[in-house]
Amino acid sequence: MSKELEDRKALSPAGMLTLPTDVTRLPNGNTLITDGGDWAGFGSEVIEVDPMGRIVWMYAEGLIFAHSAKLTARGNILISDTTNNRIFEVNREGKVVWTSESLRGGLGTLSDGSRFDYPNDAEETPEGRILVSDRNNDRIVEFDREGRIYWVYDKLLRPHNADRLANGNTMVADSEANMVKEVDPRGNIVWSYGDGSTKKLYWPRDADRLPNGNTLIADSKNHRLLEVDKRGRTVWVYYTSQPSHPYDIDPLVNGNILISNQFFHAAMEIDRGGNIIWLFRNFRRVNPIPSQLLNPGFEEEAYPGAGYPRGWWTCNLISEGGGKTFWDSQVAHGGKRSVAIEYDRGGSIWWQQTVQVKGGRPYKLSAYIKTQEVEKFAQVQLAFVDGMNGFIHELKALPGSTPMKGTNDWSLSELEVRSPENATAVDIRCLITGQGKVWFDDINFFEIPWE
Repeated sequence: MSKELEDRKALSPAGMLTLPTDVTRLPNGNTLITDGGDWAGFGSEVIEVDPMGRIVWMYAEGLIFAHSAKLTARGNILISDTTNNRIFEVNREGKVVWTSESLRGGLGTLSDGSRFDYPNDAEETPEGRILVSDRNNDRIVEFDREGRIYWVYDKLLRPHNADRLANGNTMVADSEANMVKEVDPRGNIVWSYGDGSTKKLYWPRDADRLPNGNTLIADSKNHRLLEVDKRGRTVWVYYTSQPSHPYDIDPLVNGNILISNQFFHAAMEIDRGGNIIWLFRNFRRVNPIPSQLLNPGFEEEAYPGAGYPRGWWTCNLISEGGGKTFWDSQVAHGGKRSVAIEYDRGGSIWWQQTVQVKGGRPYKLSAYIKTQEVEKFAQVQLAFVDGMNGFIHELKALPGSTPMKGTNDWSLSELEVRSPENATAVDIRCLITGQGKVWFDDINFFEIPWE
């Protein structure tokens, strides 16, 4: 293993819960948790923890941004390995017993010739088939282990977490349409909630039908859970204690609810009063956080032959498998080096460094940015975190430099901001969202002296 991989893996060692996605309470009382890993794309794993929080089983081989892990009728674990665009089944000895990569003679395609593109959930149906939320193909697809397709519903926009209901219909979070839908086998919408606005639902990513006929929804970007009845009336709401993007919800037989709170780095069980009954949150930093920005001009190499700048990491967890990052020796604002990103997808990718901050203090950010045919925007963002690395700001409200798009020569961008009172560190992100190319150089971040 190269020193770069060793350094990066040290940021998210085995067993450290970083970005929980799927959570499931198992029949033995343990909890199965899927961890998507860190922003740099490392540390994705599936862990089983007992009620005392002890890890009793783990699988992490080759996973990149896994989203779900479900128990099958045979007692195996069915995993959606998202960035690897595969679904596979592993037994308790860690042996892969089936994988979609072997379909159609190793082509990895289904019977219609299609491939998975960002599959974010997979579950076994009562018939023993597999139901997958195939996000970037904007569909739900049901198929058998030979790849024969039995059912497809494709009137969706970036769906999550399709579930087969007891009545034979399918519930799905139609995430970027800001709706949840119940669809019958003919593809008719027989029930829905949400009107497309962000007030009613904002990026829902899970919806479960309760025994009483109501529907429980994880309303991710509104940072809440809500229960609605058949007429769409809200009968219960739970807001998370800070911006946390609740991802998955699992109603339990005792009436409580199991939740994955992503940016709180926790799997937790709450009762209907909002009391935390059980919590698994073991985030810890392995490497010390520098007290000031290192290598702001990107001139220093991490170590001889590393090929990347000291102090900076590339974060491609939500890049959807695309993008290239460069430590550029041909283009620079000052000195001889800059960092660059060339991106060809609709997500985001960035260079990042984390720096200590003091809570409630004024800081100044400055950066030089150069862009080429940037479709959406490029900027330097500041993501303040607390002592447990929990995000304090909502993602849609991260402070940052002026967003730049199109083609622009080197431009200075500055920002003054006061850190939140409970902030202990900040992730400094040199980021691009959407297609294009961008260069960053001469980043500066410092506390402004009190007047």
